[in-house]
Amino acid sequence: MSRRAMRSDWGSVTEIDRGRRYRLRFWAETPDGYRRCSETVRGTRRDAYDRLAQIRLEHSSDAPCPTVGEAYSAWWLPTYERRVADGDGSTATLRNYVSIWATWCRPRWADVPCDQVRPLDVQRWVLSMPYNQARLSLTLLALVADYAVRYGAVGSNAFREKYVMPSRSTVRGHDKAIWTADEVSAIADAVRGMWLEPALLAQAYGGMRVGEALGIQPADVSGAESHGVPAAMVDVRRQVSQTGGVSDRLKTRDSRRTVPVVGPRGRRLRELAEACDGPWLTGDGMGGTVSQRVYSKALRATIKAAGVPLHPITSLRNSWQTWMRWQLHVPPYIIEPIMGHAVPGVTGTYYDRPTPQMMLDAVASAYAGTKWDQR
Repeated sequence: MSRRAMRSDWGSVTEIDRGRRYRLRFWAETPDGYRRCSETVRGTRRDAYDRLAQIRLEHSSDAPCPTVGEAYSAWWLPTYERRVADGDGSTATLRNYVSIWATWCRPRWADVPCDQVRPLDVQRWVLSMPYNQARLSLTLLALVADYAVRYGAVGSNAFREKYVMPSRSTVRGHDKAIWTADEVSAIADAVRGMWLEPALLAQAYGGMRVGEALGIQPADVSGAESHGVPAAMVDVRRQVSQTGGVSDRLKTRDSRRTVPVVGPRGRRLRELAEACDGPWLTGDGMGGTVSQRVYSKALRATIKAAGVPLHPITSLRNSWQTWMRWQLHVPPYIIEPIMGHAVPGVTGTYYDRPTPQMMLDAVASAYAGTKWDQR
């Protein structure tokens, strides 16, 4: 039996399927005039009330100006969640923004109507935070308030004013150093024969992200050759998270690609794939994946034992990009699609469509005849 309707200050919510479906009733302007409407929501009671609040913001003629929190919950958050579901947004970016909202933005701005956000208050609030948190918080709030402007709730976005930012001295220093090509070669030699070797080769000689390198299956690797240089062609189709979960959703749409790993290291990666009898090229030995945390911890210990300077594991990608560009002189427009980046401008958006073979030919041509051709 359905529960009786519970009224909010505008419209009503009625449970019709034991906590799984709710019927909303409200008044709205329609092509047939101002009339009573209804809508069914699947989810929790909170989802139903959130949807009712969103409808009020969109249709009620007497609705007050939405608060910053209402604009976040009704407009920005579901829009970005749809982007992530469609592959146009990053799950990690969404997670970071949600954390920034909960920690820094919500306590100060959630209950403030968008038309009562004063630049002076924003400036004081910005100066009360560390630099990075202030920068990210302002970015998120500006995106949220853009919806209030777009839908006519306010005439301008106070979060888009140019504010004095906190001192950069509040930023903790990060290790931005990279490994040289010789140091990367020493790391590759140190991990030879270890379970983490395939992921290291994919990172260090293919420029892959950590999660992408851990998500490679044997069938994703095929052999190739160009300009007399052997190579492994690796299809990037999934990634492994910090905790070992597998997702087919990559960071961006451009992240789904085929990466050429050339030279002796590419040949070695191909051999490892051919010899692998498990579902994952870098696995736990029991048919499961290895998390980013476990892999990074093991790799750091190996690098330290090898006497090579220790930097963040993600710097292998930076090192590959720098080596490709400054030592092999591969142009950025070739490097970017291999790394899973969109080539900027009209050319990248509408025209540039390199095939995996084209990328292999370009990298192998730069690689052939160098001292790295034999390493």
